[in-house]
Formats: sequence, C-alpha cells, structure tokens
Amino acid sequence: MGFKSFYPSLSEFPKHQVLYTFNHNAEQDILLLTALGLKNTRFVLSEKTWIYIPILVSAISIGTRYIPQKKHAKRRKRFFKNTTQFLIKSKYSIAASSEGVHDHFHGIAPFNRGIYKMALEANLPIVPLYIHVPEESNMTDFKYAKNGTLGIELLDEISTKDWNMDNLDKHINDVRTVFVNRFNALNPNCKTV
Repeated sequence: MGFKSFYPSLSEFPKHQVLYTFNHNAEQDILLLTALGLKNTRFVLSEKTWIYIPILVSAISIGTRYIPQKKHAKRRKRFFKNTTQFLIKSKYSIAASSEGVHDHFHGIAPFNRGIYKMALEANLPIVPLYIHVPEESNMTDFKYAKNGTLGIELLDEISTKDWNMDNLDKHINDVRTVFVNRFNALNPNCKTV
C-alpha cells in the first residue's frame, strides 16, 4: 500500500494475560494490529465490520470476537458477560478499542466503559497500544492518503488492582489522558483534549 510501518518487538509484550487497548482513528488500524502477530490474544471488532469481507476472513482466522453495536443493548450486554467469563476461564489476552465505533477524525475520541468493566471483572491489567497514523496518511472515508510511516507503540502497563466500579470513570479518564498526551506529543500542530 506504499506505507512504511514500525512495531515493538514481540519480546517486549507481556507474557501474562492483559487487556490491550488502542486508539482507533484510521482505516489502517486493523492492518497494523493484525500484523503484530500477538500470540494468545483475541481481538474485539464491531459487527459493523462484517461488510468488509477481506477483514472478516482475516479476523475470523485469528479468533476475533464480534461486539454488537450499542443499538443492540441486550446482545451487547451478553457479549460482555460471555467475553468476561471467557477471559476468566482462559489464559488469552484481549485487544479492543477504547473509542469503539465512532466517526474517525485526527484525534482521540471519548472512551467507552465496556472493555474497562470487563478488564476489572476479569482482573486484567491494561496495556495501551498507541497507533500512530499521520493525518496526511489517514485513509478515513477513502480519501487519498499520502505515503508515510505508520506504527504502533507499546506504552506502560496500567494496573487495575485498585480499581472498582465507584472509581471506574476516573481511571478510564486517566487511561484516555495517556493517549491524549501521546497524540499531542506527536501532533504539536493539532492538539486534542
């Protein structure tokens, strides 16, 4: 596709079970994430992606779990309950976007609660994966994208040991701040809050 990319070495990733979460503001995100080759990790994708046949085939082959959209509240609730039980009973890590389905833009969108509640209930630490796609290289809405260097950075692990449902929103905001700070450092002319 004409892009260069950079990734952390697989040896840098945790050997224990975690929730990998990442920012999601570009069409290339799914390609970058699957190229990591993470072992013992299941990915969460929106059912909205079912329309993209190449992604669907690729995603099924790596054990992706499909999350119902918010308009399907009962199925979504069952999804989180079942996935949490899967995580408690297995040794698999899980990778999911904190932003969920949203209109893509060059910035960090608000974070959803579902994956963090799941991590709390399954007693998983959080490992942020910052996805860097320069604005001019973003293919969102199938605009022409200039060649560039895209990549993933492995940020510091965040413990959830002191988390509970009463302080969940504060901790989610703290995790979002990690992403916002990294975005702002890499995009000095386009700050996000």
